[in-house]
Amino acid sequence: MIRFLGFVTVLVLFTSVSMEVKAQSGSEEGFLFEVGKVDSVYSTVLKEQRQFWIHLPNQGNLIKGQQYPVIYLLDGGVHLGGLAMVQEYYNFFRLPEMIVVGISNRIHRTRDLTPTVIESRNGMMADESGGSEAFTSFIADELIPFIDSKYPTTIHRTLIGHSYGGLFAVNTLVYHPELFTNYVAIDPSLDWDDQRWMEGALTTAATQNFAGKGLHVSMANEIVRFSDQLTIDNVSSDTTEFSLGVRSTLQFVNQLEQDPPQGLHFGWKFYEEDIHGSIPLVGMRDGLVFLYDFWRLKTPSLYNDPNTSTAKIVSLIRAQSEAQTAGMGYASPMVEELLDMLGHMSMDSNQTEKARAVFEISSEYYPESESAHASMVDMCVALADLECAMNHAKLADGLAGGGDYVERVRSQLGND
Repeated sequence: MIRFLGFVTVLVLFTSVSMEVKAQSGSEEGFLFEVGKVDSVYSTVLKEQRQFWIHLPNQGNLIKGQQYPVIYLLDGGVHLGGLAMVQEYYNFFRLPEMIVVGISNRIHRTRDLTPTVIESRNGMMADESGGSEAFTSFIADELIPFIDSKYPTTIHRTLIGHSYGGLFAVNTLVYHPELFTNYVAIDPSLDWDDQRWMEGALTTAATQNFAGKGLHVSMANEIVRFSDQLTIDNVSSDTTEFSLGVRSTLQFVNQLEQDPPQGLHFGWKFYEEDIHGSIPLVGMRDGLVFLYDFWRLKTPSLYNDPNTSTAKIVSLIRAQSEAQTAGMGYASPMVEELLDMLGHMSMDSNQTEKARAVFEISSEYYPESESAHASMVDMCVALADLECAMNHAKLADGLAGGGDYVERVRSQLGND
């Protein structure tokens, strides 16, 4: 029976099955997963039109009245497809639903993403560089306000970048930490300017308070490109220019581990089987999962165990909601769909006390949700509680802009 499966797994399976049924009933075009819609904004800072893609959760079907955190993804034209798939598989049970803004860096990439001007790199003349301050101004003063004006966003933002984009993400954390809550730096080019930038950034970071900020760094195994003798354990002893990138990232993460900047939630991971070009997908996934660990349901088996007491279930829901609220920086209770599923599972198991407690919490957390009050109507009708059923029926009708909840209660339980 379905109630004996982990309820989070049930939700994922149910969602997948629903999508598959919709796909099979429509045209071939309807079957394909759409990733992002292109848009652009003129930047007075950069004096050029800047392109980006918007990817909305749930295929663009945003929940009325709900606001969403936002991910700003550098090199969006390259990485948006991978990030969209991470969200598709990890939303709800490991990550909150988020709007993604995939910024194009196809033109002027080196200029926009690097923090200082250099003349050469790796023995070759460098492209135009050192424009990250202007690009940061574009994001802060033009792009973010534009997105906030068009979509229901929250103040919680995450910045993700790979390579030069990872360098930009770390630079933004150190010098403009107020812009984003979380930063994901994927194999960042921290050797930029022969480590002079990194040395200054580490010195500055040591004086900062990063309370409420998170950083995850992923590191590819570039050692295999230049040596079959060196490993992550002894590469720091090498002095050739070939290992400078690896040594720089290793030096950076080791210093943050040994002397953590105040308040920073920091983690990093070395990927022995991935090189610079293959690491973005796993780097995005692991970075987000690490930074949003508070979203993961702890001990999910207890929610599904019919022997778990009502008091314990209520305590678990409250604790999960408090953890999400603390992590997001604003009220962010347990996902309504999970509460609704748990309440109906309890009803199916004839645990009416538990079901009522769950539905009451759901209607408390989501007072503007028609479905939350509708579930309370079902619960109260089943318990023959006329006053409760009528109160929530009136609320549901009001939110529905009409509806027939009150009439249904009257037909089943009598007049108000």
